[in-house]
Amino acid sequence: MSLTPMMRQYREMKSKLNDTLLMFRLGDFYELFFEDAVTASQVLDITLTGRDAGEAGRVPMCGVPHHALDGYLERLVEQGYRVAICDQVEDPKTAKGLVRREIVRIVTPGTALTEATDARYLAALAHEGDEWGLALLDMGAGDVWVGGGRADEVRDHLARFRPREVLLVAEEEAPAWLEESVKRHGGIVTRVPSPPPDALVAHYGVPHPEALGLAAGSAAVSAANMVFQYLKDTQMADLRHLSRPRPLLESGRMWLSERTIEHLELVPAGSGKDRRTSLYDVIRETVTAAGSRLLRTWMVRPLVDRAAIEERLDAVTALSDDFLLRAEIRETLRGMHDLSRLLAKCSIRRATPRDLLALAHAIEKGHGALDLLPPDAPPLLARLVQDVPDFRPLASSLANELVEDPPATASEGGIFRDGIDPEIDRLRALQTDGRQWLRAFEARERERTGIKSLKIGYNKVFGYYIEVSKANLSLVPEDYERKQTLASGERFTHPELKAREADILTAAERVVEMERERFDAWVERIRERASDLQRFAEVVSTLDVLASLAELAVKRGYVRPEVTDEIGIEIREGRHPVVEASIGSEFVPNDLVLTPEEPIVLLTGPNMGGKSTYMRQAALIAILAQMGSFVPARYARMGLVDRVFTRIGASDDLSRGQSTFMVEMTELAEILREASGRSLVLLDEIGRGTSTYDGLSIAEAVLEDLAKRRSKPLTLFATHYHELISFSEQFACVRNQSMAVEETEDGIRFLHSVVMRPSDRSYGIQVARLAGLPDRVIRRAMEFLAARETLPEVASARRDAPQDARHPARARDEGAVALDLFTAPYRDLAEWLAAIDVMRVTPLEAMQLLHEAAEKARDLVAWAKSR
Repeated sequence: MSLTPMMRQYREMKSKLNDTLLMFRLGDFYELFFEDAVTASQVLDITLTGRDAGEAGRVPMCGVPHHALDGYLERLVEQGYRVAICDQVEDPKTAKGLVRREIVRIVTPGTALTEATDARYLAALAHEGDEWGLALLDMGAGDVWVGGGRADEVRDHLARFRPREVLLVAEEEAPAWLEESVKRHGGIVTRVPSPPPDALVAHYGVPHPEALGLAAGSAAVSAANMVFQYLKDTQMADLRHLSRPRPLLESGRMWLSERTIEHLELVPAGSGKDRRTSLYDVIRETVTAAGSRLLRTWMVRPLVDRAAIEERLDAVTALSDDFLLRAEIRETLRGMHDLSRLLAKCSIRRATPRDLLALAHAIEKGHGALDLLPPDAPPLLARLVQDVPDFRPLASSLANELVEDPPATASEGGIFRDGIDPEIDRLRALQTDGRQWLRAFEARERERTGIKSLKIGYNKVFGYYIEVSKANLSLVPEDYERKQTLASGERFTHPELKAREADILTAAERVVEMERERFDAWVERIRERASDLQRFAEVVSTLDVLASLAELAVKRGYVRPEVTDEIGIEIREGRHPVVEASIGSEFVPNDLVLTPEEPIVLLTGPNMGGKSTYMRQAALIAILAQMGSFVPARYARMGLVDRVFTRIGASDDLSRGQSTFMVEMTELAEILREASGRSLVLLDEIGRGTSTYDGLSIAEAVLEDLAKRRSKPLTLFATHYHELISFSEQFACVRNQSMAVEETEDGIRFLHSVVMRPSDRSYGIQVARLAGLPDRVIRRAMEFLAARETLPEVASARRDAPQDARHPARARDEGAVALDLFTAPYRDLAEWLAAIDVMRVTPLEAMQLLHEAAEKARDLVAWAKSR
């Protein structure tokens, strides 16, 4: 089928792309055709039109204005699309035949430069045997991370960075967990060809990977080669702003697993109405986009080096104590453009005149904030201003050359001020003289012809023309030459007008050309200093984060934690930062003390009583302290924690065929395998996913294992298995605590405070009543509960259990009556007696109650002897 020349050119470009939308430059628009047009019109909600394609007839078409391209691109990549940009690479005025076009870049979810605050990571995965390599890159910030490890460690990294796009070699089989893991965090998997072995070293200009701290032939280097080859194929530019690779497992940083990040809700999850508030949302007081990204990095990669933590805390202390300094820094930085992303746009030569002016202003703001730091600032703040080149001359020169309101693109002209370039000034004068001559010529022709409505106009097709309405055509002089007929009149030219037209248009075109050359020179000048400017951007971001943590401390009443090398945690009146931000003064603070002598807290209490909040707040306070932040408490003394482990909540992993209970056991196995004496472990309702006795047995075994270790991790162990509270008698390292509950005539009331005693009940049915279960269901549940607690098999199970082995403190002679007040029948009697208000019963009622009590006591004695 024969197509028009332009559509053949389009089809040729499209044939080079797989699963990629093609935006084809036609004049002032980027157009999409065929199936791409249908897709884009739906995603972008723009009108679908058509265009004649030759024998193919009219084909679907839609387009977007060239000056608004970035906004439309962002919407497409947010939906997971790849978009190729096909531009005109020669001047249409000088082109012979069809204008030559080429694909100049491919925008993907992992490489798009958007105005979003959060980092946008591109990742690549490779493996050598059981070893996985992972490379991550943030185009906007210029950060590069490379490392390797086991599959589960790679999953944790993916959860920490949440890449928008993950590259995988097309020929390799994807691991079962990959797509599920990536999609859960809003990303896509892209298949790519095997990369050349030298893409990484070629980018950095080094002889071998060892020069970058990487082992040649490793899976990590293979992943890095994949990333840099992909950048070369899609960006078609050398990215000078990218920093040297940093290791994923940096020394001095805490490792947080995927599950820990999710369980503690450190970063946002979900979207729209389903988006849950995270710790990051609550503590973010940064005023710059780059500062927000760095804050997130600090939070998910806390420090484990006490000296580094103290340096950050000293800086936060100084800024929290000095209100004026903190306010000035934050106000100076407020509204600062994202310097890292502007550098990235210069690096790929996609910057606009407005971007250059924004970059100049960002440099001025950054230096202005750093200049506010006093000479006696704490070491970390003092180091921020050391060895940072002064970029103000560069910024001042650039700002002085650019006009106050630059155009959206460099092809429009009008970028630079007058007086910057003599030749540009001369040509502009010719343009000005030409415009004045045109006005004078128009006035003269009106006078000469008597046509008062005569006007001089211009368009790209016909150049300058004289327009005369139909009513005045009889007055047109003989020296006018007809150029175009309109419905309302006609357009003419004149020998004198044509002579001037060449001079005016030549000057205008030459001005645009010279301004574009000067603009390109500025972009290249910035590219040459991209590495230093990137370092400057990191310094300013660090200042923003420190000032924001100080603002957080003052705003929310956080205190500086005392960080020690000793093992243990002491928190007085600690608060959960996220819950407190939600409910304010209604939050009930609680204490927590974990010592080497008593490192394990066995926490009991009802659902909804606050156990999970209490446990999570301990971990969040530890993470905040070790990222260098003040913490929500009246006092906190924190021994360094090397890892935080969590087993909280019910979840499955269908992608790996794992049930909720299997996931729980898998996570528990990792904790028991890797937790050290410096770890903080949160265990919530271990064993609840299986039968009662299986679950109880697992919970007992886990608690015993932790209690018998030589190096016992700091542990919060929440459970409904009240049989476990006797562990405090067997092991001095276990302390019982519970969430206080007040019983009322209407049921129970949660006090959300921790008391130093065990809870003897779970109040499950009472919680169900609070949840709104029908009264008939509640009554029936009470009946079932009473029946089950006296079942013979329950008594038999207790009698046959190896009591002496598990609970030597409760060993007894065979046949002795065990008066365990926490056993269900005794507990029921105690609750029944406790509910009697003896001051309000009549003598007759008292006799009846006494008789009923005697009957209950006889039944209990008989039941106990049967055991």
